[in-house]
Amino acid sequence: MTERVALTGVPETMLATLYCKALQSREPSPILVDDQAERAVERIDYDFSKLKIDKSTAMSTAIRALYLDRWAKEALAEYPNAVVLHLGCGLDTRFDRLAPGPGVTWYDVDYPEVIEIRRRLFPERPGHHQVAASVTDPAWLADVPADRPAVIVAEGLVQYLTKDEIAELFTRLVAHFPAGVLMFDAWNSLAMRSGSHQKAIKASGAKLGGFGINDPRVIETLAPGLRFDAEQTFLDIPEMATFSKASRTVFKLMDRVPTLRNMGRLLRYRF
Repeated sequence: MTERVALTGVPETMLATLYCKALQSREPSPILVDDQAERAVERIDYDFSKLKIDKSTAMSTAIRALYLDRWAKEALAEYPNAVVLHLGCGLDTRFDRLAPGPGVTWYDVDYPEVIEIRRRLFPERPGHHQVAASVTDPAWLADVPADRPAVIVAEGLVQYLTKDEIAELFTRLVAHFPAGVLMFDAWNSLAMRSGSHQKAIKASGAKLGGFGINDPRVIETLAPGLRFDAEQTFLDIPEMATFSKASRTVFKLMDRVPTLRNMGRLLRYRF
């Protein structure tokens, strides 16, 4: 049975992310295995061709998800009874990829129209909850347990938040939990200026938040209590060898210039 999807703006960008992961999962030697994404794309009644997703975009998206998965898995090994917040979850299937233990309570959080689609595509399981709310709405957090450490993952979200929204959200999260790990992908100012020209963003009409993170420690000033822990750039990881020779040449040149090297990276914080 197909599922009709009609989204615009930021919620529509989740379809591009889902499609990238499905395309990569179908490759003979995939960077990311995501059977659920493949099945979801087959069920969704939507013209994915309008997103103009190419192979390199699919690979980049899969790499981002793979490394966030690794960080999240490490954090869950440290906090086996954690509360997981998957902020701006879209149609991502991280719960299935990580298969957390029975001590974990997991919350997927996104706009009501997104969660409505998720509920049609993915069943809730024990310990797995889907929260229909904007991540910037403070009300939903009141129903999340505050007596355990948190593992907080935000993939493809922070780029769409303003500086004030980031500060308020992160401050609220730090105050709610006794300890935890926060991880997300970040763009610097150059990426923010050029990001609106990305094909999937243009196709959806989504608007970026405008705040570029040039220095990871700026987040410590926006949300006191957060401590910068680690970063991962993409130009020096083994998976980049799977790109075309022409792309690898460009990456080598970019890697020599900090502003270009840090256009997109993963950041991790503790509190």
